[in-house]
Amino acid sequence: MGLSASIPAHAKQENLSTSLLDSADQAQSFDFATAPYLQNLTDREVSICCIFNKPCIAWVEVLDNNKAIVETIYQVEDGMRNANTDLFKFRVKRNGPSLTYRVAAKEITRFEAYKIEYGQTIKSKEIIANLASSNQDSVHALILNDIHENRNSYGVLYKKSGLPKKDLVFLNGDSFHYVNNQKDLTDKLLKPVSAEFAGHTPMVMVRGNHETRGAFARSYKPYFDYPEGKFYHAFKMGPVYWVVLDSGEDKPDSHEVYAGTVDYDGYRLEQKAWLEGVLKSKERKSARHTIVVTHIPFHHSDEWHGTKHNKECFHEVLQKNKVDAVISGHTHRHGFHKPDNEHNYYVIIGGGPKEGERTFIDVSAEGKMLEVSLVKETGEVLGTFGKGKG
Repeated sequence: MGLSASIPAHAKQENLSTSLLDSADQAQSFDFATAPYLQNLTDREVSICCIFNKPCIAWVEVLDNNKAIVETIYQVEDGMRNANTDLFKFRVKRNGPSLTYRVAAKEITRFEAYKIEYGQTIKSKEIIANLASSNQDSVHALILNDIHENRNSYGVLYKKSGLPKKDLVFLNGDSFHYVNNQKDLTDKLLKPVSAEFAGHTPMVMVRGNHETRGAFARSYKPYFDYPEGKFYHAFKMGPVYWVVLDSGEDKPDSHEVYAGTVDYDGYRLEQKAWLEGVLKSKERKSARHTIVVTHIPFHHSDEWHGTKHNKECFHEVLQKNKVDAVISGHTHRHGFHKPDNEHNYYVIIGGGPKEGERTFIDVSAEGKMLEVSLVKETGEVLGTFGKGKG
């Protein structure tokens, strides 16, 4: 006897919805999902990242002053150019302090073993990036924190900053509530920052506790470029040695919401051992100033497990190695705390995401001079310190 089956109404509706979605995807024209954004700046190279809305092959065109192409760069690994995907990360060699470039791509409409077909070609606008180096005498950096998906905050605070120029922008955690898919990442972060500044000003993405949450949290790192592939890292830029720590989650690893999937205590201990080494490095000793950027503050904060364990792991190491400041966020309450009996470094905590109460932190260093200011979006200076003036 032959088998027959009726399709339930809800299944028909699901099939119809999927069909409509597929049709919508096919009808969508090939385009950038984000404009290019810069990552992992060194004296020799910088990474240019870009995401597209359809599978493609992409490349970077380096331009001269007359906008003629002087070099074409692909992302290549194991003899293969990255292709038939939507995420690209190009490592581009520097030739001086300025880089003019654009990103181009061809849609791939068919990718088979013996037949590859292309569709439309698109190109970004030409972008001029003025890139800092480790041996320059000055550096200016903007630090933002706890945007929590208020996308207009990036542009508002970038423009409010009083820095004469911006060599780096640090996003010090909690750009999101949580990250469930690539669309969260592109729409809530990478689109707004690439539209505002990240194509010409390198961005350092510091992971906050909210970036560790959601179904996409473990797929998050490839969209950025970190030295040695680690969220925590250190580098010299200008006269400042920058230390980026990954403070992890705020609850105990055993908390039910993690369902046995995390080990942040072990991760922080790993960073502690690393931190002790880099603070004694030749590169750090060659810098006049040291600033630590980490999302969860371990002074003037709360008594949650993550706060206390960050303090246990990092405070004594920083104290004995005499850093200038530890800059954080997380609490949604701004704070500016001078060195005292508890800590011999400044503790600066950026505020929360509420409009009218948002803050930014400007860091300027030139030779022996270091100035760090915590500023409200209204222009009110909530705290500032200067070192080496006069």
